[in-house]
This record gives sequence, C-alpha cells and structure tokens, in this order.
Amino acid sequence: MDAHEEQSPNRRIEPQPFSIPHLVLDAICLLLAFGIAYFLRFRSGIPAPLGVVPWTGYLAFYAVSLPFWWLIFGYHGLYFARLREGIRAEFSRIPSAVGLASIASITLSYLIRDLPTSRFTFLFIFIAALILILLGRYFARILGMRRGIATVLILGAGPVADVLMSRIRRRFGARTRFIHMSADDVAIKLFTSQRAPGKFLQFVREKSVTDVFCLLTPSPELWEALFVLGYEGEVRVRHIPAGEGLLFGGVRYSPEFGFPQITPKSLSDFAAIQRVKRVADVIVSAFALVILSPLFGLGALLVWLSSPGPVFFRHERLGLDGTPFYVLKFRTMRRYAKLTPEQEAEFKRHMKLKRDPRVTPAGTFLRKTSIDELPQLINVLRGEMSLVGPRPIVPDELEKYGQWGRIFLSFPPGLTGLWQVSGRSDVSYRERIDLDVYYITNWSPALDFAILIRTPGALLSRKGAY
Repeated sequence: MDAHEEQSPNRRIEPQPFSIPHLVLDAICLLLAFGIAYFLRFRSGIPAPLGVVPWTGYLAFYAVSLPFWWLIFGYHGLYFARLREGIRAEFSRIPSAVGLASIASITLSYLIRDLPTSRFTFLFIFIAALILILLGRYFARILGMRRGIATVLILGAGPVADVLMSRIRRRFGARTRFIHMSADDVAIKLFTSQRAPGKFLQFVREKSVTDVFCLLTPSPELWEALFVLGYEGEVRVRHIPAGEGLLFGGVRYSPEFGFPQITPKSLSDFAAIQRVKRVADVIVSAFALVILSPLFGLGALLVWLSSPGPVFFRHERLGLDGTPFYVLKFRTMRRYAKLTPEQEAEFKRHMKLKRDPRVTPAGTFLRKTSIDELPQLINVLRGEMSLVGPRPIVPDELEKYGQWGRIFLSFPPGLTGLWQVSGRSDVSYRERIDLDVYYITNWSPALDFAILIRTPGALLSRKGAY
C-alpha cells in the first residue's frame, strides 16, 4: 500500500481502545459506594419510616445503573482520551461525570418501580462514588494503569517548543521519546511530494508516534494530515496556535471579529497591575509577619548556632524598573568558604549547586523548608518585592533575558512564582526565563491566587529545594 492509499477515506478506522482495567476499577468503586450508602441509610441509626429495604434491592439497583455509569464516563473520555493526559485533566471531568451518572440512576429508580427510591441513599451514593472513584483513579495513576506517552512528535522550534519538551519530560520522565522537527525539517522530510499527507501519516506510524504537538502555521497538506490523525484516534493531536506569540499574552476570543486574538499588555496595563498587587502585598505581608514570627525566631536561632557571622544575608538584586535593592534571607552558608574550579564552573552554568560545600547543616534545613526566605516578607512590605512575581535576579543575569529583559523589569520580583511551584531548582534556567515571561504577560488575580495556593504544597514536597 503506498502513501496515497494509506490516507484514503475508505481505510478502515479502528475504534479508540478502552481501558478495561479502568472499567473494572470504576465498577468496584461504584459497588463499594452503593454498599456504603446502604449502610449509612439503613444501618447507622437514621430513621426509616417506610422500613428497611433489603440489600438485594440495592444490588439490583447497582446492576441496572452500572452500564449507564460506564456510558457517561466513556462519553467524558475517562476510559481513553483523559487517561493520556495529566491527572488534572482526568480529575476535572470526574465530578461532572459522577453527577450526570447519579442523575441517570435517580431517573432509573423512578422509571423502574421495583428499584429503591430513598433520597438519602441517592445523596450518599453520589458522595461515596465521587470520593472512591477519585481515590481509585489516583492509585491507578500510581500503579501505572494509564497509557503513558511513548513517542512525541513536536513540529516547530523556539522557546515554546523547549518549554513544552521540558514539561512533558518532567511529567512522563524517561518513558518519553521526542522527535523534534523545525519548519525546514518538516518541509524537507515530509512535504516534498504531492502525496505529502500520506507520507506524513506513514512516517508517524512507522515511528510509533503517540502524540503530536504542532507549533507551526500548518500548510493545507499538514492540516489534512493532522485532521486524519486526530480523527482516526491513533494519535493524539494538539495544535498550539501562534507559536512564540503565546508568550505575549493569553489567547482570547474576539466577539468583534469572531477569531482568537493575542493582545500584548501595554505599560499602562503593567502600571495598573502593580497598583492592584501592591495593596494585596501590604495587607498579606503585614499579617504574615505577625503570624510567622515564631518561625522567624527559629530561623534566627539556627543560623546563630550554626556558624559565626550575621543572622541575615543581604544580596543585591534587580527590582522594579531595574532599581537595585538588597534581598534579605537567613544566612545559610559559612563565611569565606570557597568552591573548587569545577564547582565554580557548574555554579556559573546553573546559578545553583545541588551539593554546595559552603552550606551549613542548619542552612540545608532552612533551604529545604524555605524558612531562609521568610525575611523577604520585609522586602515585600517595603515595596521592593511582591508576594508573587518573577524570580529576583542579580544584575549580571539580565543579559540572559535578551529581548524579554525590559518586560521582566516591568514587574517587581516575587517571594514565590511560577518558577517555584513548577519545580524550583529542578527547572532549567531557560525554562525559568520562559515561566517568568509567561507569568508577566498572562498575569491575572486568579493566576496569583493559584500560585499562592500551590506554594505550600511545593514547599512541603521539597522538590528542587537545595
């Protein structure tokens, strides 16, 4: 079969495979939910004016309802599509799926007279099923029941492609194999004949590609090939429009023209954002300084006992509009300690050492728990920093930001930020820059709130803290 025949519309399309283990898992969780609901309703002391319904009636109710639960869960992609995404994409669909399935069960109970109709039981089934299915899906992820990404094809190059690969690799680890092609690679290797869509499909199948991310503006031939891939369900296809333009700001739907559009923020926008953030910074930092004062005392004591020298470490960083200021931290290093030439070279490359010989044992604890950064609340109260923002950088780092330097300096540096909740020191330097630029150009109160909510979890996990 040649390339043209391979993309023929008469080609038999295989149905998207279901995950049988997840079908069984949900059936078990739902059976437990029905059992718990029955016990709570009829065996926990809640009055039953109409009498106790036999357990066999609820078993029949479960058997009749189960196919509808499977059908609704399948409609939500919980047996195929969502299993190939992150846990958030899967879990975001479960509450609505459980809600609709519960409504279907209630409807069945009123259509079939022999089925139970206890309202309390319906409520208990919904709550128990939601909790148990979420827990079951979580442990299924841990046990590796989901279909992981095996081979990822990325069409397009640039910062967005680099960040994308880094995030996919961090989420799926060594199981991921990348095929990365720039616009020229695609044109040369895949679109050199009139049968380009067929050649592209053949290439994807030969390489066992499971996911395609397109960052290019697709040609008609590429659109056709991507459509066929996505339609047949063999490969999950994602098109990220505008490529690097996504870093300029969020994509918004325009009711005026009927198309998605990207509008970069202006200096006046940044000025308004700063005023909003400043109000929140003053209120929250003043409150936090009072509440966290015991930790301040603990941090100061540990530093004082660890080695001779001042309690606080002051280091020059760049603030809003490039104004230098001194960031405050609890001192975590020995004074006058030096690095070997090899360590010095590694530090210059990554601006961080995983095993820094200058750090004291108390300093290691303070860094891992981020107690060393608590004095920066004083910087926030002074207006030199913000609760959420880009990383505070030293003057020598600014040149690494290139064209983004001016945008970077339009925001005060943050006590926490996307860089911290995305892996801290485990995030590459290139990705730290991209995360900072993304945060600034896509800022919203909701984004700040989401980062603040995720920060305690990032601190407790200690991932990337050294």
